[in-house]
Amino acid sequence: MRDAHAIVQVSLATTALTSSALFSLTRLEHVPRSIPIIHFLVLCSLMFFGSVAATRLREMREMRKTPRVANPRHVIMIGANRLAWFYLRMINTFDLGKTDIVAILDENPKVLGRSIGGRPVLAPPAELPRVVTEYQVHGVKIDRVIISGNRNRHDKEDWTELEDYCRESGMGLDFLGDILGLELESEEAPDEAPQPAARAIGGYFAFKRVFDFTLSFLMLALLLPIIAPVALGVLIDVGWPIVFWQKRDGRHGRPFLVYKFRTLRAPFDRHGQFVPESQRISRFGELLRRTRLDELPQLWNVLAGDMSFIGPRPLLPIDQPANSLRLLVSPGLTGWAQINGGKLITPEEKGALDDWYVQNASFWLDVRIVLLTLKIVITGDQRDDAKLAPDAPLSEPENTPPLGEARS
Repeated sequence: MRDAHAIVQVSLATTALTSSALFSLTRLEHVPRSIPIIHFLVLCSLMFFGSVAATRLREMREMRKTPRVANPRHVIMIGANRLAWFYLRMINTFDLGKTDIVAILDENPKVLGRSIGGRPVLAPPAELPRVVTEYQVHGVKIDRVIISGNRNRHDKEDWTELEDYCRESGMGLDFLGDILGLELESEEAPDEAPQPAARAIGGYFAFKRVFDFTLSFLMLALLLPIIAPVALGVLIDVGWPIVFWQKRDGRHGRPFLVYKFRTLRAPFDRHGQFVPESQRISRFGELLRRTRLDELPQLWNVLAGDMSFIGPRPLLPIDQPANSLRLLVSPGLTGWAQINGGKLITPEEKGALDDWYVQNASFWLDVRIVLLTLKIVITGDQRDDAKLAPDAPLSEPENTPPLGEARS
């Protein structure tokens, strides 16, 4: 599919360039409108069949160069999944004929009778003894059984019975996850039950998701005249790529990628010398940071549902405070901690402010945060020690009631 997609792209580009060149010279007079379409289809067909023929010739040359193995190991695979398909591709490329996957067994009746990589899917795994016997009748001794998974994907009793049968029959039994060094599933299934606090705050934050999606879609369309020049400025001043990402913890600890415009040049120059961070930031990047325009790509995070407009700022996993309520909600572009000190307050103070917001979130509180954020963009971060004192109230409870009371 990747090759077919590339062929279509090249054919479209070639047809468009040819049509544009002919139009500039002849205005395409007396040329039927179907000619560009025919041109595109002919190009696709020639390139596709040429690619297939070249691949086949290459495979034939590799087969002639590959020494024939007199007695390859005959293997039966259990599990017709994507991992099995990748393993078959690896066998075809690197094994040089030493391993012969003769059949695949799978419990899904929809795949029975089909094939994966030219190997037939014959029967359910329970029929392994009969399949082995049938191949022995035809002179093919099965040397090995490979399960396309790991031990955690099967009940202990199931793979113990398979091991006993394979041992008695003189066959080896391996798990593909163990062979490739993959941990496909943990021993214990993760507990996906929602936390009680998450259920208690669900009402208002469900409404926020609808609001976030609608507003982010409109803002991406309206701010495109700003986003395009900023992207061009980053490309000229900082270089490619214009966007960088960081993995942060989102709602319920689910990791996601947060995007920003680049404000720092590469950490190594073209001679391979390390460049200190103080020398890497550009004037344009400093302007983007001061005006918060470097965070415009995060509108995509809001549109995709990874973030919200208002909420605790997403943190790196190593900076995540313990026993905090901040992971119960989606992280935000701005939040209660950002308008009460931002970069001037400690992580502990940010954690306390974020927890307060989760417990007291409301529509009017979000409006207040938006207005104060606009002020901070102009004046910069300001720390209020009196407000951040441990015994000081974070806000007036009568103006921003707790979420549970607001819903009641």
